[in-house]
Amino acid sequence: MTQCQKEQSVPPTKLQADLILIMVSVFWGTTFILSKLLLTEISLLYYLALRLPLAAILLWIVAIRHYKEIRRQTIWDGIILGIFLFLSYLFQMWGIQYTSASNAGFITGINVILVPVFSAFLFKERPKLITIIGILLATLGMYFLSGGNYQTLNKGDWLILVCALVVAFHVIFTGRFAPRNNIYLLTAIQLSTVAVLSLTLFLFSSERITPLRANTTLLIIYLAVFGTILTFLLQTSMQRFTTATRTALIFTTEPLFAALFAFIIAGELLTPYGWFGGSLIVLGMIVSEVNWSELFDTQRRR
Repeated sequence: MTQCQKEQSVPPTKLQADLILIMVSVFWGTTFILSKLLLTEISLLYYLALRLPLAAILLWIVAIRHYKEIRRQTIWDGIILGIFLFLSYLFQMWGIQYTSASNAGFITGINVILVPVFSAFLFKERPKLITIIGILLATLGMYFLSGGNYQTLNKGDWLILVCALVVAFHVIFTGRFAPRNNIYLLTAIQLSTVAVLSLTLFLFSSERITPLRANTTLLIIYLAVFGTILTFLLQTSMQRFTTATRTALIFTTEPLFAALFAFIIAGELLTPYGWFGGSLIVLGMIVSEVNWSELFDTQRRR
């Protein structure tokens, strides 16, 4: 808990927390098309070497006040999460160069459904029937997103799917590591890991530092501050005042915001097949995340 949070006399209501989490989803939705546009200006490795170290430095400004809580366990947990986070950024940004921002948003969202599946294998947690239904809906959605033929999924779509797989592991292990660590330090360490890996990959490549246009610089700052730092901190803070189920349901809107901003900013249009497929993916995400027994119990109590 930050000093600011300690000093708050009136915590936000559930509605206020939900609205702020929707704002997080909006910010994440903008990152797909903005990253795609940015990658037409600079290379993937240069992009990662600029955005991620900047994000790490800015977050440490907030996290450093908790330095007394750093433990060896926090460092190792942060490094593990950082590796997963780095791979998710790498595959997402690599894939988005070859597919639409809309497709990238919908396919990345599949991680919500994959989390309970991988948890079942890793921790012997048997997946519920509703999770299986969600997977089937998402798989059918991918079919329609491809235009009715999986062979039309391009290189970028498959790379984004790898990103979704990695994100699922990141979510699972974050759930395991977060309760035993200071959230700000854990996030700062994982972002530092991402920064080191990004810089190392860039330095060992044949690419060189090149001058940036003003617009490119502003985009990188926006993605570091609003696409990474602000969203991490807002999510961490607001999830204390709402339920995990409501949070998961709110974040299912991210692919829709990604498609909306792709249209507004770059004029990207999904085909009717694409919209139907994307809707099925979102439906699968919602179905797999809702605690139906809790929902029906609440209705009966009313």
